[in-house]
Amino acid sequence: MLGFLRSPKFWNDGNSVVVKVLDPVSRLYSFVSNVRLNSVTPVKADVPVVCIGNVVLGGAGKTPTVELVCNLLREKYKSPQILTAGYGGYLKNVVRVDTNLHSYLQVGDEALLSANVAPTWVGRNRVNSAKAAVACGADVLIMDDGFQNNSIEKDLKILVIDSRQVFGNEHLFPAGPLRELPESGIAKSDLALIIGEKNEALESRIKAMKSTIPIFRAKMEITDSVPVENNRVVGFCGLGYPLKFKQTLVECGYEVLDFVSFADHHPYTITEIQKLSNGAKSVNATLVTTMKDFVKIPAVFRNDVSVVKIKLVPENEDFKKALLEKL
Repeated sequence: MLGFLRSPKFWNDGNSVVVKVLDPVSRLYSFVSNVRLNSVTPVKADVPVVCIGNVVLGGAGKTPTVELVCNLLREKYKSPQILTAGYGGYLKNVVRVDTNLHSYLQVGDEALLSANVAPTWVGRNRVNSAKAAVACGADVLIMDDGFQNNSIEKDLKILVIDSRQVFGNEHLFPAGPLRELPESGIAKSDLALIIGEKNEALESRIKAMKSTIPIFRAKMEITDSVPVENNRVVGFCGLGYPLKFKQTLVECGYEVLDFVSFADHHPYTITEIQKLSNGAKSVNATLVTTMKDFVKIPAVFRNDVSVVKIKLVPENEDFKKALLEKL
């Protein structure tokens, strides 16, 4: 889709001159997107479909939400399987991801992570991916990043929102980070999951848009802490909203001496990792990143980088209860 895109600063500034200049392009983008969506008749899958999506371009937390939902569904279903478009990968036909066979260049970084959670299918045609998954025993499908894809009928739609990022400068791409207006995304959602600190203003706004939508909260937590001498780290990542990872490191007690952000889905070069590694060594710190970034690091340098593993944890059991009941 829009891989390798670095979020420009004006995406958080609604009064920027650049935003005003790009607004006509945003209106065109909105028109074309609506035509594309409305020209498709959704196909009903043979099993329930849960769609995880957001209204911004990356950074909301869809991938960890997919893992969370998949694990929760195992209480009710025997074989949840994941559908993803494989953004960043060059394979277009339907393929079941094999972490021993495929690289991020073929299937994208997020698909490799999902494949460690459940059988994962990559393919530009989501209908064909769904059919392949069902043929291989899937009894429920989790559609990663499907809010702007009408090819499959969804039985449950979960809107993911980051409590810090929210909706950026509130403008549609390219003037802002929005894929669609918040009102549109919330209107078609069955559940809203806010990731991060409590944001009462955001929750009130969501309820004003759709009073019946249940709102739940969850936080990112480190599952495997990295042994770090004196807690000193240099962090880096290529995420849609890199500040989230930096803030997680701080909240978990690490002293972040430096932090370098790259474009979302960024493929790392040897030169880049060498520079980061040398920088961390020069200040006697440990170089850390996310698992999503680690799979794109040249193999020869992976011993120089430590992975901070993170998972999404719901505030309470209510999200799980709602998820299972609505299916």
